[in-house]
Amino acid sequence: MKIKSITSVGKRKVYDLSVKNAEHYVLENGVVTHNTGPYYSADNIFIIGRQQEKENNELSGYSFILNVEKSRFVREKSKIPLSVSFEGGISAWSGLLDAALESGHVIKPKVGWYQRVNVDTGEIEDKNYRAADTDTKEFWLPVLKSKSFRSFVENKYMMTSNSIMQDSEVEGIYENNV
Repeated sequence: MKIKSITSVGKRKVYDLSVKNAEHYVLENGVVTHNTGPYYSADNIFIIGRQQEKENNELSGYSFILNVEKSRFVREKSKIPLSVSFEGGISAWSGLLDAALESGHVIKPKVGWYQRVNVDTGEIEDKNYRAADTDTKEFWLPVLKSKSFRSFVENKYMMTSNSIMQDSEVEGIYENNV
């Protein structure tokens, strides 16, 4: 590698995060970095797996699993399912059935059938649904209105819901340093 030119970008402290006996450099956004790279500077790294979905032996779409390798916003090692059909695009209800089963808002009384549960009262709905019948607004609206379901999803996936610093603290720091 031959350096063509060096341009000053201002005065900043520079830290070398080196690993003993390591000899790797990464070209990232036009800047050569040492012992760092996309993994360390990325806000999110998702590894996406996919599986074919077929209808009558014809490819009809894909089921994706987003594996959260690194994130500043979503709990790491989370697995987020996403269904995409060629006919309808991304399913708005992707992954909800798995989450509702895990949280107890939906049960599977017998193979291939599902029932909604009011977790506040423990009451199980009489009506049974096939998996395909759960892909509707009518099925999910009562579950999504449930505060306990929303809390379950937030606790399962979200890193935090609080700011690291309150706005008043940020303003005070800014005013004192200007």
